[in-house]
Amino acid sequence: MFSNKYPVFNRGRILKLEMLEHLRDFPKDLMDAYLHEYANGILTGCRLLVDENYIVVSPGVIHFDGITYVLKESYRVLYNHTNETAILKVKFIGENSDKDFVNHRTEIFIDHNTIIHQDEIELCRFKLKEGARLRTDYINFEDMTTEYNTVNIIHSPFAAYESSSLSPYVLTCFSKEAFQYKLNNSLDISFCMQCMQNQQITSKELILSYISARLEIEYVEGTNEGIYRHLLQILNRIKHNRQGKSNTDYLQKRILLD
Repeated sequence: MFSNKYPVFNRGRILKLEMLEHLRDFPKDLMDAYLHEYANGILTGCRLLVDENYIVVSPGVIHFDGITYVLKESYRVLYNHTNETAILKVKFIGENSDKDFVNHRTEIFIDHNTIIHQDEIELCRFKLKEGARLRTDYINFEDMTTEYNTVNIIHSPFAAYESSSLSPYVLTCFSKEAFQYKLNNSLDISFCMQCMQNQQITSKELILSYISARLEIEYVEGTNEGIYRHLLQILNRIKHNRQGKSNTDYLQKRILLD
């Protein structure tokens, strides 16, 4: 049954082991219940920045195989110039116990093996030319997957109900650019507002449903890259329709003036 139990610490009372165990277990039990049906991925944070020759992973939380991993301080990874695709990965090493703690450890590293193993997740990928530096300052939504010298976060999984989803930052970039064209399609408006609301993780099911309805295609499961390509297609339609409408308005005004 449901309960809300907490220890009482009063002067003169004996500190019992059960009271300390409750303090230990409650936060973990709460997190486990909340994330019970969540897929693997980033829960919050873990934004990537570039500082000279380092990729900086900002503090964040990752959910993986039922365990919550916390990065309390920014972590710097040295990157090298290469004309091949490299992936910044998090590898989940496993449990390491001693008399005082149970520790689930990870390793953050750059790998030229583009296969993501079962004990890994991807934070970003890039392909860097000799003499160039990485960048995260995207010009627009399409620029997020520029082949060279760009930190690509499209493939990075974010923890969501039942299935990993796309980065909230990617969806926010899509929405902000779409709103520049004065949206008049109710599907576009609703979806973009949902993505921008508090910039929280949007479920993959919602994204795929929007794509299916907007492009009038069959609903199918897809990868993050496939979702991005469809969103780019929608954005190009929004741009084209807006430009076409502007030209039509201009011609109508010209006819009236004549």
